[in-house]
Amino acid sequence: MSGYDGSAIDAFDFHHSMLADDVRTSSFLRAITEVVKPGDVVVDIGSGTGVLSLFAAMAGASSVYSIEREPVIEIAREIASRNGLSETITFIAGSSLEVDIPEQADVLITETIGNVGFDEGIVTWVADARRRFLKQDALVVPGRVDAVASLICVPTDFMAIDKWSGPLQTLDFTPLTRIVRNNLLWTDLSPAAIVSEPAVVFGTDFSGEPEPLAGSIRVEAIKDAFVHGIGIWFRSSLTPSIEITNAPPNIVPSWEQGFLPLDEPIEVATGDQIRLEVTSSASGAEWTWCVGSGRTHCTSDGQLNMPKVMEAVQTSHIERSNYAEDG
Repeated sequence: MSGYDGSAIDAFDFHHSMLADDVRTSSFLRAITEVVKPGDVVVDIGSGTGVLSLFAAMAGASSVYSIEREPVIEIAREIASRNGLSETITFIAGSSLEVDIPEQADVLITETIGNVGFDEGIVTWVADARRRFLKQDALVVPGRVDAVASLICVPTDFMAIDKWSGPLQTLDFTPLTRIVRNNLLWTDLSPAAIVSEPAVVFGTDFSGEPEPLAGSIRVEAIKDAFVHGIGIWFRSSLTPSIEITNAPPNIVPSWEQGFLPLDEPIEVATGDQIRLEVTSSASGAEWTWCVGSGRTHCTSDGQLNMPKVMEAVQTSHIERSNYAEDG
C-alpha cells in the first residue's frame, strides 16, 4: 500500500483547476488553432499535463517539443499516448534554459503567464527560446502581455498584513510586518476595490526583443478612499484577435490578481492625480513599487502624518517556478 502524498494531490488539483478554467483553456485552444499550421514545428515551454502540446498536434503540427521540468511530465506522456498523439509529441524533461531541441521551431507556445503577467518569468523563457529554438519569423503564443495597475482600497487584505504590527504575547513582532508589506501578495479583487481607472504600467511584445519591465504612470482617483496599495493583473493578446485577462471581476478562476501593499494607507480624494511606478526583473522574482503624488499631509506642528504621506517605495522578492503551468 502506497503512502499518502499530499503534495501530489495538491499538484493535480492545481492542474485540474487550470484545465477546468474554460475561458483560459478555450482561449489557448482557439489561439493555437489560429496560429499553428499543418507541418509546423512547435515548442511548448512549461507544458504541465501537455494540454497545449496536444492542441498543437491536433492543429496539424508535424512535431511538438513539450518541455517540462516537474514530475507531471511522466503523466503527460501517458496522456499523449492515450489520445493517440505520442508519435507527434516529444517530451523533454528539464528547464527550457538547459535543454535543446533538434530542429528550429515555427511556433512557441507558453502559458507561463503569472497572476500579474510576468511573475513566472515568461520574459526570460521566451527570450532564451527565441535565441536558441525558433526560426527568425517564428510566432509566439502569447504575442503580448501587459501589466495593468490601479490604486486599490482593500481594508480586509491590509488587516491581514497589519496583524503583525501590534504586540503579541507582550512581544514585538513588527519585523514580520516589514517582510509581509514588502511582498507581492495574491488576492481576488472586487471592482468595488478599484480607486483609479486601471492603466497599463508596462508590457512586452514577444515578436522581438523584450521591453523593459518598468513603468511610471499618472492615474486619477475616481472616488474618495483610503488606498492600501496597488492592484495589478495581466492583459494578454494571445493572437491579434484573441485576448485574455484576469481583470476584476475575474472570469478566469485559475488566476488571481496581485496586491502590492503600502506601509500605511494613504487618503485620496476624487480627482487627485497620483503617480504609480512599478518595476519587475525579467525573471519575475524582483518587484519594486512606488506610490506618490508630490504632496504630503502634515500635522499642525509640522510633523509628517505618516498614515497620509503620499510617497512609498517598496521591493519584493518572490520564488516561482516557470513550469507545470499549462495544466
